[in-house]
Amino acid sequence: MFVNFISDIINSANNYNFFYFIMTFYCAEFQKPIVISRKNNIRRLSLKVCRITGKISINAPKFLSESEIYKFYYLNRNWIQNQINQCLDPKIVKEGLILPVEGNLYEIVVKKSCSKVKFLENNQICIPKNISNIGKELQTFLLEYCKSVMIPIILKKSNLIQKKIKKISFKDTKSRWGSCSSTGSIMLNWRLIMVPPSVYKYVIIHELAHLVHMNHGPLFWKLVQELSPNYSNDKEWLKKNGGEIRRYIF
Repeated sequence: MFVNFISDIINSANNYNFFYFIMTFYCAEFQKPIVISRKNNIRRLSLKVCRITGKISINAPKFLSESEIYKFYYLNRNWIQNQINQCLDPKIVKEGLILPVEGNLYEIVVKKSCSKVKFLENNQICIPKNISNIGKELQTFLLEYCKSVMIPIILKKSNLIQKKIKKISFKDTKSRWGSCSSTGSIMLNWRLIMVPPSVYKYVIIHELAHLVHMNHGPLFWKLVQELSPNYSNDKEWLKKNGGEIRRYIF
């Protein structure tokens, strides 16, 4: 049983003064991996199902009993199944695939005459024939393109709020589209280059607004609206279509 499987691991781990520990195991019921994270700073149980992989994640207070975790899991089994049913199949990036870039659709084509990855006028992205890993090559290309497009926007928008940016980074995060630290570091998910410009500009403004308000209070959203009057539409677009963007496997 689920509870018997995790019991030995939890009991043995609790004998140590860990700040947190993570357990990963396979759930036969849903045929998906389950990750249980137990941390000191977690106050209550929470549950999440990845829309791409179907991985089940449970966050729990460190010293909550295994029976309470199992009860939480058991009571939410129908919800878990519903979320797994909605999981999207991954899209492997390869020749012939249609890929969104800045909201436009491009076909990936492989050509012997192509010396480097580049955009073509007829809504195609050309890949050199001698490239062995199309996904990785295209990821590198899109990352650099993302930087060239978004860094100038970040710097321009930061001037509007009179805040200096200490660091700008781009990552392929699984759940976040962006983040902002109190020290002035901005992180964006490079996959934002795949969404329409108004959407990634909203995310940029959202993160920059945290340089003024490190919360999501009324003053924060007021500033976001001042800088992006139609932000609610872009926020909704990302909520509805973000899972689709994460389907692409490079």
